[in-house]
Amino acid sequence: MTATIDTPALLGGTPVRHTAYPSWPVWDDGERSRLLDVLDAGGWWQGDGTVAATFARNFAEYHGARFGMAMTNGTHTIEAALVACDVGEGDEVIVPGMTFVASASAVLAVNAAPVLVDVDPDSLCIDVAAAEAAITERTKAIVAVHVAGCAADLDALTDLCRRRGLRLIEDCAHAHGTFWRGRGVGSWGDFGSFSMQRSKLMTAGEGGVLICNDEGLRDAAWAYSDCGRVKGEWFYHHATVGTNLRMTEWQGAVLQAQLDRFPEQNRIRNDNAVALNAALAEIPGIRPQRRDPRMDSQGNYCFVFHYDAAEFAGLPLRAFERALGAEGIPMGVSYPSLSDLSVFRDERFGPRLRASAPTIDYRHLHLPNAEAAAASTVWLQHRLLLASREDVLDVARAVEKLRVHATDLVARS
Repeated sequence: MTATIDTPALLGGTPVRHTAYPSWPVWDDGERSRLLDVLDAGGWWQGDGTVAATFARNFAEYHGARFGMAMTNGTHTIEAALVACDVGEGDEVIVPGMTFVASASAVLAVNAAPVLVDVDPDSLCIDVAAAEAAITERTKAIVAVHVAGCAADLDALTDLCRRRGLRLIEDCAHAHGTFWRGRGVGSWGDFGSFSMQRSKLMTAGEGGVLICNDEGLRDAAWAYSDCGRVKGEWFYHHATVGTNLRMTEWQGAVLQAQLDRFPEQNRIRNDNAVALNAALAEIPGIRPQRRDPRMDSQGNYCFVFHYDAAEFAGLPLRAFERALGAEGIPMGVSYPSLSDLSVFRDERFGPRLRASAPTIDYRHLHLPNAEAAAASTVWLQHRLLLASREDVLDVARAVEKLRVHATDLVARS
């Protein structure tokens, strides 16, 4: 790649990007017409309609699972999965440190204790060896997060859970369209949990889908999400304790339209991400998130790369991000390590876990890889991957431009 010598935009130069990347979310008459269909039908909730349930079934089929359940959001889907797996008071659930807080707070919601473990420094997904080392007689399940669409090692995780008698819940909030050895993520464990919140690769503003292959687990998860009802029984027969986590028909209508166009969007994002990986790998100090060769495609909720400030004259990460954003590159930001969050550092769990008396010392827990990744990774918004190939490669041109002028940027910062 030929180095760009223009002055960085932060120093008064012209940005690499002169036009905006595609906006998000994407919608058209597909969403509009489906919403009007729901309006005219009058069945606006799942009890009277079929739209949300049909979407969830179609989404599950796309990912290679037998059953799909349409729920309120991707936090509640994890919670419902844990309840269906009989996780509760006195149990421990292993959760990776590099994830959104919901992966762990859902465990707290069922009165179990999240055991936070470190991640692989290259993929940012759960370190399977660290997970195995954390197993105790109280361990009931593992929540494996597919970070930024990069699949955790599902071969190793499914083997570990089989050997140790644990449930595997895949947190696929970032991984719509990620396929592992020919099958969609979320279909490998006991459950796969997907978020449809506004920033996700498919969205209805909010929403979630839980997929699985076991009919008994399906029935247990749905009973919890539908106020403890049993399918086929009297409406006011509540066999178990539950709550209301049902998706509306409005959301199902939007999401079916989103699913209709998703395979092509996923192909474009995936192809552009592969090209951008190759371009960025040529730049000293930049290391793209490791892509396991067993992945057929990566959903890329964000495009993530590791940043070595030493190769950029010591330019701090946040200053680099500001400079890259000024070049017209749409920025996200890394999650902090869960070990650095006040809810864990200060053990602010409210009434939860008191009866369980967990022996986990959250106050002094450190996860070196997760904490280092939070301080050294750059997260780009997935919408840029929907642009043309040359537009996507502007990211690499902008990064190289900043490297060439890093000393000047350091002086300014």
